[in-house]
Formats: sequence, structure tokens, C-alpha cells
Amino acid sequence: MNDADAAAQQIVKTFEHQIAGIGRVQDIPVVSVAKEAIPTIAHYIHSMAAFRGTLSLQWAVDLRPMAARSQIYYLFSLAGHGAWLILLTELPDGDRLFPSITPRIHAAKWYEREIRDLFGLIPEGHPDLRRLVRHEHWPKGTHPLKKDFAWDHVMGRQQGEYHFRRIEGEGVFEVPVGPIHAGIIEPGHFRFSVAGEPIMQLELRHFWKHRGVEKLFENRTLADGVSLAEKVSGDTSFGHSLVYCEAVERLMGMTVPPRARYLRTLFLELERIHNHIGDVGAICNDAAYALALAHGGRIKERVMQLNDRLTGSRFLRGVNVVGGSAIDLSPEQIDEVVREMDAIDKDFGELSAIVFGNASLTDRLESTGTLSEQIAWDHGVMGVVGRASNIDRDVRRDRPFAAYLDLTFRVPVYTYGDVRARVRVRIEEVQESIHLIRQVRERFPAGDVRAPIPAPPEAGRWALSAVEGWRGEILYYLMAGENGAIHRCKVRDPSFVNWPAIQFAVLGNIIPDFPLINKSFNLSYAGTDL
Repeated sequence: MNDADAAAQQIVKTFEHQIAGIGRVQDIPVVSVAKEAIPTIAHYIHSMAAFRGTLSLQWAVDLRPMAARSQIYYLFSLAGHGAWLILLTELPDGDRLFPSITPRIHAAKWYEREIRDLFGLIPEGHPDLRRLVRHEHWPKGTHPLKKDFAWDHVMGRQQGEYHFRRIEGEGVFEVPVGPIHAGIIEPGHFRFSVAGEPIMQLELRHFWKHRGVEKLFENRTLADGVSLAEKVSGDTSFGHSLVYCEAVERLMGMTVPPRARYLRTLFLELERIHNHIGDVGAICNDAAYALALAHGGRIKERVMQLNDRLTGSRFLRGVNVVGGSAIDLSPEQIDEVVREMDAIDKDFGELSAIVFGNASLTDRLESTGTLSEQIAWDHGVMGVVGRASNIDRDVRRDRPFAAYLDLTFRVPVYTYGDVRARVRVRIEEVQESIHLIRQVRERFPAGDVRAPIPAPPEAGRWALSAVEGWRGEILYYLMAGENGAIHRCKVRDPSFVNWPAIQFAVLGNIIPDFPLINKSFNLSYAGTDL
């Protein structure tokens, strides 16, 4: 019995009269409970030392026309690396109320607001029921992920005002920034409350460019959704398309050829490398150290040109397909990759030494934008930001996918939680990624790179997959509809989870530090606003 099964049995034993049943999907126990018991059981999983479950995803499904009811799922990642447990509750048609778990589990705050906006299901007891995704110009009663809402429906507009939280008192000022910014940055609104220089409060207002991605998935077949997944967050095209493919392959019971698994690993690490290197330079630039930006941009460009030579796409688009890879590499191309990585390892190593040898830069990065381990844990923070705050999670190690089970690498974790720690995590992850690519060449298997696609699964079956993208854990939930169509595709980029935490990292800092802190998080607006 694994950790998740033991946890499920313990929950059934402790709350036996509130458990409706227990099932299993893939290797994940799914415990069905009465909705009134959800807050108590969720808090039990979250707070018990033996479980210490992090809420990694919460989502809803409108089962119509298969069944006249809605479902709400709660995915917990348990302590000890890799074990998942799901709570499930069902609402009959016409029942719009479910109890909020946000007062006890802060990571649920945005998930529950999102469910309210997109499905019209109301989390009773939620401390903040302002709109999240649906800005105030959306007509009242518009819930686009309900099955009776047409994907091509053209909405009217209404007037409305978003009420920001305010700190009032003598000498307190509000400083709005955005949503329109200089340059090509995507839209996001940041409202600071200050008394003197230190930031007392930051409130985010995002979701300015909602594209209806999850609704658009419902017009695709399982085999046809890859190109849409690539467009969720452009700088993570490969990561998103990979996790989508893995969800379809799990749903269809497909076995991906070993050579394709190794190719996926190689390309995912190339995506990680060029993004991390670019970030290190950009963070230094926000501390007025332009030399690092210039060299970081130069090295990043070298990797992206390599991507283009290998695949025809600088962003590795069109590489992943359901069942494997659309691209195969010759031994000469693999050797070219490793030669480039050897050169970049030396080049980037010299840049890193210069960065950490600069005393004035270190002074700007240390103790700036500190995110404590407790706050990171409470909000389910993950990826680079989490690992810089002592959250030791990495899907490549904890729930291996692609070829990671065959490879060895170290997950860098720091306790300081400041900008400098986030830079160090990135630098060390680049080194580990290069080490992984060398292992791929040494163990690269022969054979096919693509498996045939079988007949579609029956409607109502679902699968869940996770990939460690360069920002952190990407999750996709995929439910099959009739004749190979997609009934529901829930997408969760790590940015959706990490954005709320930046509001705590800036406290006590000054507004001129915000661009530096924000860049050290480097979260996706598009990946958040689907």
C-alpha cells in the first residue's frame, strides 16, 4: 500500500459516516464525500503531520448531458514526494452551493473564486467573493464553462466597479500601476498602499485578456488539442503541449516509445535552460546591472537558435504529438546539442561567477522580496519560487514522466526565500538541465518516436497529468466526451498558484524594489488568464 492509499484508508476510517465511496483513477485514490464534510476532511489532510497535504488543484465539472449534476474535485499532494489524493463531492442539478475551504486552506482562494465565475457555483463562507475572472463588464449570470453556454456566444457589456481593499489613515497613499505597462509586457494591475516608503499592502487585479481556452478545448477532439495547449503560455509551449499529450495518453492507455520519451526530456530541458538564463540576466537588469542582461540575452539566444535548427521553432512548437514526438534527431544532431551545452555551461558559469562576485548586486538581491516558507506552504507555492523558500517539490523526481525515471539529477532548494535565492535556484537548475541532456545522449535508445492512436475512450473517463515546466508544476485534467471529443479540460499553470504569494513577498519593501521582485517570480499573465 502506497502513501496515498494509506491516507485514503485513514480518512475513510476517521470519517466513515461522511464518506460516500472510494475509487481509483490511474494511481490516485478518489474519496467521494458529502459536501458538508469537505472543509473538515480537507483541513484534516492539510494539517495532519502524517499527510501535510498541499492543495495542488481544485476544479469543477458540469457533467451535462451525461448526467444532471456538477462535480468539484480537490487534488492534494501529500508530504513525502509524489503521492496524490483526490476528494470529490457532487452537486445535483440546481444546487449551486458548496462550502468554502479557503478559511482553513488559503491556496483555495483563487480556485473557488474561479469556480464561482465560470460555473456559477457559490463557495459559501468564502472571505472574498469579488469577481476574479469575470470583470465587471461581463453581464450578470454569465458562466461560460456551463454546458448550456455556447462557445461562440457574443456577450453584451455592463457597467461595474471592482472594489479594491483599502488601508485608510493619515499618510496612507495608494499607488496604482498598470494594467497597461511600458514595453510589451502583458496587462496586469498592481495597487500599492504605502505610508512613507514601505509597502503596506499590494493587491493584484489580473484576468484582463480572458481567451476562453478551456471552453475552446471543448470544441476539440482528444487528438486535436495539442496546438491549443501550445498557446496557453507562449514561453512554455513545450511544457504545456507535453502535459496535454501525457493526459491524453493516460486517458487512452497508450505507451509512448522510449525514444520519444527521451526526446521529450531533452526538449523540455532546453526550454528550461533558455528561460532560466534569460531570467537571470533580466533580474540583474532590474537591479541596474545591464552587463548580465546583455550576456544572459546572448546565451539565451544561442539556445533558441539551437531549438530552431533542431525543430524549426525557436519555442519548440509542433514537436509534441499525442503518442510521442513529431521530430526525431540524428546522432549528429544529439552530438551538436551536447557540444552547445558544454559551451553554454562554461559561458554561463563564468557569468554566474561574475554575478555572485558583485557585492553591490548581492546587496540589492539579498533580503529583498522575501517569501517565508510558511506563507509559501499556506498558499501552495511551487516551482522556482517554492524551492527558493524551502518547498522541496519537483514533479520530475516526485512523479517521474518522460524519461526522468531513468536519469539522475539534484533538485536545488534554498531556505532564504529572497530574490537572490530565486536566482540561485535558476542557475543551479540550468546546470542540472545540462547534466540531464548529457545523460540523454549517453542512454538515447533506438526505435520509433510515435505510437498509433487507439480508439477513443468512453465518455466520462478522465485522467490527470503533471509536468515540471520551467516555472514549476503544470497540471491538466482531461475528461473524454462522446466520440473522442473533449468534455472538460482543466489547465493549471504554476503562475495561477504563485501570483497571490507575491502580495506577501513585497511587504516591507519599497515600490522601486517591486520590478526586481516581480521579475524574480516571473509569472505568466496568459498562463493565469485562460
